[in-house]
Amino acid sequence: MSRLVLPEHLAVLMSGRQYIDVIGLAKPWPIPDGWWDHARARIAELVADPRAGASQNWTSWPEQTRDTVPFLQNLAMSLGGYVAIFAGEFAQFPEQLVADYLAPNQRREPMVARNWYMTDSEWPLFLLKYAGTDPVARRGALELSYECVRFLCEVGPLAARGRALLGIYERVLASGSLLEFHVLAGFPEVARLWRHSLLSEAEQAVLPEIGGWGAALQWSYSGLRAAHEHLAAVTSRAETLTEVVASMAMCDHLETLPAGLAVAVGPDDFADISVAFEERRQDFDQPEWLQDNRGWLARGMLAGEIDACRAWIAMAAQVARVVTGLPGPPTPSAAPDTIGFVTDVEEMFTVTRAVNPLVKALAKRGAQRNAIVEAAGVARVPRPLRSVDEEDEEESAVVPAVVIGDPQAELAALVGLEPIKQQVKRLVAEARADQLRQGAGMPEPDRSRHMVFVGNPGTAKTTVARLLARIYAQLGTLSNGHLVEASRVDLVGQYVGQTAPKVRKVFNQASGGVLFIDEAHALIPHDAHRDFGVEAVSTLLKLMEDRRDEVVVIVAGYPEEMQRFIASNPGLASRFPKTLAFTDYDEDELFEIFALIARQQGFELADGVSERVRSLIPRPHPAGFGNGRFMRNVFEEAVSIQAERLLVLKEHTPQVIRTLIADDLPSEPPREQPKLHGMYM
Repeated sequence: MSRLVLPEHLAVLMSGRQYIDVIGLAKPWPIPDGWWDHARARIAELVADPRAGASQNWTSWPEQTRDTVPFLQNLAMSLGGYVAIFAGEFAQFPEQLVADYLAPNQRREPMVARNWYMTDSEWPLFLLKYAGTDPVARRGALELSYECVRFLCEVGPLAARGRALLGIYERVLASGSLLEFHVLAGFPEVARLWRHSLLSEAEQAVLPEIGGWGAALQWSYSGLRAAHEHLAAVTSRAETLTEVVASMAMCDHLETLPAGLAVAVGPDDFADISVAFEERRQDFDQPEWLQDNRGWLARGMLAGEIDACRAWIAMAAQVARVVTGLPGPPTPSAAPDTIGFVTDVEEMFTVTRAVNPLVKALAKRGAQRNAIVEAAGVARVPRPLRSVDEEDEEESAVVPAVVIGDPQAELAALVGLEPIKQQVKRLVAEARADQLRQGAGMPEPDRSRHMVFVGNPGTAKTTVARLLARIYAQLGTLSNGHLVEASRVDLVGQYVGQTAPKVRKVFNQASGGVLFIDEAHALIPHDAHRDFGVEAVSTLLKLMEDRRDEVVVIVAGYPEEMQRFIASNPGLASRFPKTLAFTDYDEDELFEIFALIARQQGFELADGVSERVRSLIPRPHPAGFGNGRFMRNVFEEAVSIQAERLLVLKEHTPQVIRTLIADDLPSEPPREQPKLHGMYM
């Protein structure tokens, strides 16, 4: 299996660059060069701002610490989430941000991940609270709060919640009545306004804890449900969501489930959580559950769902800490294992370059042994001389580099082919499920991935085969993901002894990818008993059996001919268990293919072209109709006719040159040309 690769938006995690990462839906933020110097200077300006003073006797902070310093630390943790998992080199980011102002005993030991959370849902109003009752000071506190949040919006993972909070501050500062209320009313009345009526629905969706810890738990539980259902669909041995919540409560040694949990999750889910909670009372093993849950998330990452895993662990951490703290604020929780999760990401996605010294040591021992044997004059079995064909086979084993990209998205973007897309989706699911089963200790499946493609020319059989090669490489089923196209002339010799080496050579070229044999039925002609094609098929079948995990073989051709081909040898039916049928495109799809080819070549289509193109499509389609190949022939003919038209024009504006008009289309359908290569071929 090829190594796991992080998606592009997470690649910075293994890049060696400095970044700030808050696990969840936000992308890690690569720290720009010079940002820390800029941040220290901006923090110094904010701390020195006279709109906030040193009004509090801050526990564990140095004497005369100005209120803005702990406020900035609280903002840094709270803008990441009301429970935020910072990971990586800057897992201590809220402290590192204000490191110049910390007392020595405030500096915590570095960790690969740390859970940060506030115990007060009124955190956006701290500077206002510290300002006392003076209206001028309170207005200044609001303005300075705004400036602090605006600065921290520079940090990518903090930006979404930061922008929502900026919008609330802006609304308060711009509204005469709201501002007057904030500077004159008692702080409990201001906090009540924020909790019950000030925030819009969109703002509540980003800052749920402002509405209280019950509202926050309801928000996090719904997010955990979505992430859990998504992962359960692609992983094995998943607990139910209610079992997970019960297990996390057991990890924190709760005696009873809090009543607030019932309000947040609803009576049905609370009943299921209660049942699971009671079932776990007698023999619950906290370390074992944390390890099992960690393994389940690892299987989710193996299935390509690292984003869903990051979302799951973020929501689970919030649910666990609120449930443990209810009816009060969040408190520490043993679940889930956030440090283990971050460690697993690093282990699974890091490319190891360690060389086992045993390899070198045994190679040296082997060389010493050979020298002793030769010195003693002991006869050794010589290597046989190789034929020219065998030398060619060895040279052909070098495979080309392939850029995998996003082949599943490319398949989805193809015109038509809905049944094919569904079948490929099932093939992907089978491959992923096989990996999960092997990871769970189940025996390796005896599954053949070779298949038959049937359909008329131009129905995208080759295109889909090429995408399927890259999809299997993306999943780790194939090691490289390239496509080798072959036909009878590449596989069948003219004389005795030529055929088997030709087949082996082509098969070697396809090692790690897909071997696509077009018009495979030509290997076995109707009068085949004296044809070398029979030897080609026998050689191919043996290679497919001996090297079954190395190459996926796809044979393609017309439906009736391929049925005869499969029936010609008993081994073919068992080696090719799947058949994908490519139907002809309808008229709308054919025109869409024509328009796509034109766009890819830089052309625009004038009015009337659609009707003219459609008039050239035969109704009904004749046997062997070329489909996409036919439309490419129509396009090539139209380009030739346009070239003649351009030569007689006096002016050649860019618009005229790039536009195909109805008169550029041929008056009759073009004759089929030899096979072309490209999309829909």
